[in-house]
Amino acid sequence: MILTGPTIGIPQAQPTLITLVPGDLFWEIPPVATVAEVTVVGSGGGGASGRKSVAGTSASGGGSGGTAALSRRWVDLAELRRQYGTRVPVSVAVAGVGGASQSTNSTDGNAGTNGAASFFGDPTKGIFINAGGGNGAAAASTTASTLGGLGTNGDFPGVDGRNGGTTTGSTGVQSSTSCSSGGGSGGGLASTHVATVGGDGGSRNGQAGAQGGGTSTSGSDAFSSNSDSVSAGPGAGGSSITTNAGSGGNGAYPGGSGAGGGAAEDGVGNSGAGGNGGNGAIFITVWM
Repeated sequence: MILTGPTIGIPQAQPTLITLVPGDLFWEIPPVATVAEVTVVGSGGGGASGRKSVAGTSASGGGSGGTAALSRRWVDLAELRRQYGTRVPVSVAVAGVGGASQSTNSTDGNAGTNGAASFFGDPTKGIFINAGGGNGAAAASTTASTLGGLGTNGDFPGVDGRNGGTTTGSTGVQSSTSCSSGGGSGGGLASTHVATVGGDGGSRNGQAGAQGGGTSTSGSDAFSSNSDSVSAGPGAGGSSITTNAGSGGNGAYPGGSGAGGGAAEDGVGNSGAGGNGGNGAIFITVWM
């Protein structure tokens, strides 16, 4: 049975917070515990790296990945034991990886990989909680890098990434729910090459997003909370016509998305890599 907070009569004893991470396969139900709040977060998608182009040909910066969904429920542990016995199967998702820096002249950037869903329980039983992962951004071309889509299948969906383009990077999408805000997109190069800055991360609940990189400079990583209090987004890398472009910042833990890398001119340096997404997590607050 999954219950809402006001109806459950939470005991006044001090609760215990348990964090499950990738590689954990089960949660052992404490024998004297009575109720738990379970928060499940998928993993975020990776940002794309920028393109490399010869002067006179435009190059897109990398798009940012999508952030993961989140689900939060109150669970009656007597009912959970009835369905599962002493332990519950779980899966905590590993983050999507940012696209590798492009070193080959006149070549598109590399796409970020998708995040994945995390889950608590078995879908064939009554108590099952899951949250989908965000998608990775598509490879940067001469015109654009398509954003990574948001994570779904949760109480609160994530947010989309930002498309990469041939001008200044875009600021990441702000989340209005319990999920992380998105990363910025990388700085691009128009056909007349002028280096541009990367987009800032999306803000959340008054917390500013991480700063995007200036020209030839990497964006900042998002702040990771190490709890179910999720974060603003990472900053993206700036483009370059003199050296290596900046890389995108890594997404927040849990469930944040990677920012995009900057575009680069042929013969002077590599494009910026995309940032990695944030791993998923399961947080269980238990009352005895």
